[in-house]
Amino acid sequence: MAPGLATPDGADYVFNLNLTFNPETFIFSVDGRSFVPPTVPVLLQIMSGARSAHDLLPDGSIFTVERNKTVQINIPGGLEGGPHPFHLHGHDFSVIKSANSGHFNFLDPIRRDVVSTSTDIGDYVSIRFKTDNPGPWIIHCHIDFHLAWGLAFVFAEAPDETMTWIGNPSDEWSNLCPTWDALPGNVKQSQTHVVPSAAT
Repeated sequence: MAPGLATPDGADYVFNLNLTFNPETFIFSVDGRSFVPPTVPVLLQIMSGARSAHDLLPDGSIFTVERNKTVQINIPGGLEGGPHPFHLHGHDFSVIKSANSGHFNFLDPIRRDVVSTSTDIGDYVSIRFKTDNPGPWIIHCHIDFHLAWGLAFVFAEAPDETMTWIGNPSDEWSNLCPTWDALPGNVKQSQTHVVPSAAT
């Protein structure tokens, strides 16, 4: 059984995504925001006291959700470069409506951690999962350069409970930032948002 009610929008949170692509800038957007990895990872932001979507960066790319709720994401088809394989970290999910399917399956939906969108405008894929794993979990297109061009966002799941859930970090945790800071500039540069020139 899929979590939530056996109705098309029978979840505690329903996200109807608006996906766009700008071919002149090579930028994807989710609900008007292109994901750019923050300079401070979302988990570290939460560990430092940030809790709401307004406090967490990147601005507009973080959605906070409470624990033990049902989340439904409706991902539209027809976006340039598709089909797009969307991958959710931290969870598997029920695919309650597949691409190019006219019906919902709440009784025995397939379980996945990746689902492909439709190439047809007007079609969409619907997935559901239970928020039973506190922490920040990214959902992104599994085509690497689409992720690099911003096709992603993050669920900050139960941020108030994240520290309790993960426990006390080991001593190695304190070495993460100094280790990153010591890396050569070209390694850090490879982690930034890369946009090709129009000639490529």
